[in-house]
Amino acid sequence: MSEVRSGKMRARAQAPAAAKRAAAAPRVAPWDFQTESLGYVLRRAQMRAFDLFFAMLDSAALSPARLTALSMIAIEPDIDQATLARRLRISGPSVVKIVDALEGAGLIARAACADDRRRYALVLVEAGRAKLDEVRAAWPRYESELTRGLDAAERRQLLEMLRKVAGGDE
Repeated sequence: MSEVRSGKMRARAQAPAAAKRAAAAPRVAPWDFQTESLGYVLRRAQMRAFDLFFAMLDSAALSPARLTALSMIAIEPDIDQATLARRLRISGPSVVKIVDALEGAGLIARAACADDRRRYALVLVEAGRAKLDEVRAAWPRYESELTRGLDAAERRQLLEMLRKVAGGDE
């Protein structure tokens, strides 16, 4: 009997705390696709990342997409456009625009592939290396500002969770 009574007493004691939590929880309108939306919060985080990118790395004169492509070309010598498009998960015409812009800026060059003259390898040139070095010097400050408020363990955890959401193959 005392176990039943103590269980009821515990339940009564917990009821006000549960009511307070429920009252403090945000009420979500039936058409509110922002408050509890992971997609919306991810998009807001992306917007903040882009704003910081352009504010802190604007002197590099690269967009995040172009920087990513330039980085991939640097770490995978002789990558071709089709492979770059797959790595970036973008269409062929979209990668052509990025490659044209990087080539036009003098950061990469196209070179005929020895094994298939219909394909072109993308080659990082000296100006591209210099641009990547410029970004690398500013990158820690950018990453630090982007993750301000997170400690090192939280940053690692966030990266792990976002990789899972993104598909885990990065």
